[in-house]
Amino acid sequence: MERSCKQPKIGGFTLIELLVVIAIIALLAAIVIPALHNAKLCAKQIVCASQMKQWTLATSAYTANNDDTIPVYSDVCDATNSQNALNPETLWYNRLSAYLTEEEYGKWGMDDVRRCPMSKSKWGEKAVWVGVYFGKFQPKNAPFVQPFRWTGSNMETMCSPVKFASIKLPASYLMMLDVRRDVLFEPIHWPWGTDYDGDGMDDSHPGILASSMSTPYNAGRPKIHRGGCNVSLFDGHVERIEYETFWEIGSDGYPVHPYWYNQNRP
Repeated sequence: MERSCKQPKIGGFTLIELLVVIAIIALLAAIVIPALHNAKLCAKQIVCASQMKQWTLATSAYTANNDDTIPVYSDVCDATNSQNALNPETLWYNRLSAYLTEEEYGKWGMDDVRRCPMSKSKWGEKAVWVGVYFGKFQPKNAPFVQPFRWTGSNMETMCSPVKFASIKLPASYLMMLDVRRDVLFEPIHWPWGTDYDGDGMDDSHPGILASSMSTPYNAGRPKIHRGGCNVSLFDGHVERIEYETFWEIGSDGYPVHPYWYNQNRP
């Protein structure tokens, strides 16, 4: 008698089963990818905050070693040329570089410790850097100033550098924040009265775009980290602050948040 030998049936996925598996994978991807993206953004914000903390500590060390004097933005404003043509070595980050690194990085350098991970270029709309709160010749308005101005023929004394003792509430006064290059212009001299980006909130002085140093948000980047930005205060701490909170404008055209004013709100 011949014995028949049947081959075992090889199973496989049906079309319905394949579609279910694909749907499950797509659902998991839809959940996981945004979470990974948010985690990546959060990590970049933390790295930026860490870099800002280094600059904040360097500023505190400089102040302690220089008779309680906060470093100036630069020694001289050259009114006949670019802002710092006469003295790039006195720019605040070159002056503080000794507290962070022994290397020289040049006029717009210090990329590794000042450039934010969110920055996609060194210049322009996609650039993000750690910068200082700048008052030019007005130490009452902001802590980083330029004491002298070169007119092309003589040097004029404009103000004195700011002393740490003049900071009334160190835990509530702005030192550094995310900017487009190296500075944010203070809003007392340059109040915010124009809504350049159309979000319903005034974000810049109407005439400040005439300056080559300026952009909307007075050169700040208040939305760069998930709708907020990093700021450091004179007590040494760094925090992320929401755009709507930090950039809220009063009826007088000035921001409401107390970090801007050192209790000198106009």
